Amino acid sequence: MKTTRIFALIGLIGLAAAPAMARDGAGPGAGAIQPGWWESTNTLNLIISNTEVERRCITPADVDKVLSGRINRHYTCTYPEKRVADGKMYFKGTCVDKRGRTVKVTATGTYSPTAFTLTANLSGKVAGVPLSATASTSAKRLGDVCQGAPQKIKG
Repeated sequence: MKTTRIFALIGLIGLAAAPAMARDGAGPGAGAIQPGWWESTNTLNLIISNTEVERRCITPADVDKVLSGRINRHYTCTYPEKRVADGKMYFKGTCVDKRGRTVKVTATGTYSPTAFTLTANLSGKVAGVPLSATASTSAKRLGDVCQGAPQKIKG
């Protein structure tokens, strides 16, 4: 599994949390995250540590894609255990790529209308060798207006 795909997975775990937080039943201003332009810092600790920063739009369309499991062209994730309420979140499940490679994911975090953090433990196999990693996403809302396509700022 390429490092760039693992970073994509980390970001998507964060984005998977975003729609659930947006629809946690709290409604705008009551704790749910707000749609708009967001910046996330994603860190992967797999033998060495690497960090990427990117900006992307969180829209209602993203919510529907994530909730239906169509989060990107590389992975399909399912979380049989998912709790999102009162500013806290927990996800446990698996993500599978097109080749059938599976990554187990356990993630916890916190959220507010304008920020969220998520820490994940990942485990899987690369070329038959078991690997474990930790990953984290820290995201903040930058504003109402989306600035186009996702932007890689650093990494």
